Amino acid sequence: MEKGQLLYQGKAKELFQTDQPDLIWVEYLNQATALNGAKKDQIKGKGELNNQITSLLFQRLDEKGIRSHFVEQISETEQIIQAVDIIPLEVVVRNIAAGSFSKRLAIPEGTPVKFPIVEFYFKNDELDDPMIIEDHIKVLDIATDEEITTLKTMALAVDEALSELFDEIGIILVDFKLEFGRTKEGTILLADEISPDTCRLWDKVTNEHLDKDIYRRDLGDLIPVYQEVLNRLKGEKKMYFVKVYVTYKDSVLDPQGEAVKGAVHRLGYDTIEDVRIGKYFEIKVAKSNRPIEEMIEEICDKLLANVNMETYRYEISTMEEV
Repeated sequence: MEKGQLLYQGKAKELFQTDQPDLIWVEYLNQATALNGAKKDQIKGKGELNNQITSLLFQRLDEKGIRSHFVEQISETEQIIQAVDIIPLEVVVRNIAAGSFSKRLAIPEGTPVKFPIVEFYFKNDELDDPMIIEDHIKVLDIATDEEITTLKTMALAVDEALSELFDEIGIILVDFKLEFGRTKEGTILLADEISPDTCRLWDKVTNEHLDKDIYRRDLGDLIPVYQEVLNRLKGEKKMYFVKVYVTYKDSVLDPQGEAVKGAVHRLGYDTIEDVRIGKYFEIKVAKSNRPIEEMIEEICDKLLANVNMETYRYEISTMEEV
C-alpha cells in the first residue's frame, strides 16, 4: 500500500489517500492542544503514544463486538483505517462529574453520577462545539432518530467495555469523547481515536490524572503519564529493587552492638564510640496500583521491624538501575 495525497490536517492527525480508495493512511502528530486550540505545543513522543493506545483500544473493542474504522497499525505513529464520512458530533459519556460538567452544573469534581450520561456536541469550530440536544441533531439533519439511538447504544457499549478494561489495570474511566462515521453503505462505525487525549482517566488508588488534564491544567509532563497508560494496557510491569535497613532506636540498648564494641576496644580500636547491629533486607517489587512507598512501610511496620524498639529506612531503585 502506498501513501498518497494529504486529505486532511487536524490538530492531532493527518489523513492521506492510499492506492485503495476505501482505506485511509493516518499519521498521528506530536501536537498537543487544549481550550479549543487556544493552548498549543509540540510534545515529542505524543503522536506515537496516542497511536499505539488507540490501536490497542480499538482492537480490544473489536473483540467485544464493537466495530470501528480501525484496520491495522503499521508503525509507531501510523495506522490504516476504513474510509468513513465523519458525523459532525462529539458523543461524550460521563461516569463521574469532572471538567465542564462540574462547572456547568455546580457538581463537585469526583462525584459519581447515578448512571452514565450521554451528551452530544456539534462539531463546529466557529461555534466552539456547542452542546446540543437530540431535536437539534434532527433539525440540522445530522442524524435520524434511528441513528441517534445507534450512537447512544454504541457509546454506552464502549463505556461498559472500556470501564471494565481500565478497571482491570487500575484506572478509572471518568468520561470520554467519541466520534462516529458512516461507511458508503450507511453503516455507523466508531471512528477517530480513543486515547488520553479524548478520555479523562484517573488512577484508581491515588486519583492522579492519567490524561490530557496534565497538559490542560499545567500539572506536569504529559509523556510519562501517557506512557504509563500504554504500559498498563500492554501489561508491562516495572520492577523495583528495595533495600531495607532495620536498627535499634537510639534510645534502646543494643546488647549485640555493645558486645561488638567491647571486642573492638579489646583489639585496640579505642576511638570506636558506638556499634549498632541491624538487619538488612532486599525486596523485588513489581509495580502495582499502590504507591510502592506505602507498601514497603506497611511491610516494615507489620513484619520486618519491631516499631516499639526499632527504626528503619529504605532505598528504592528500578531494576534497570541495579
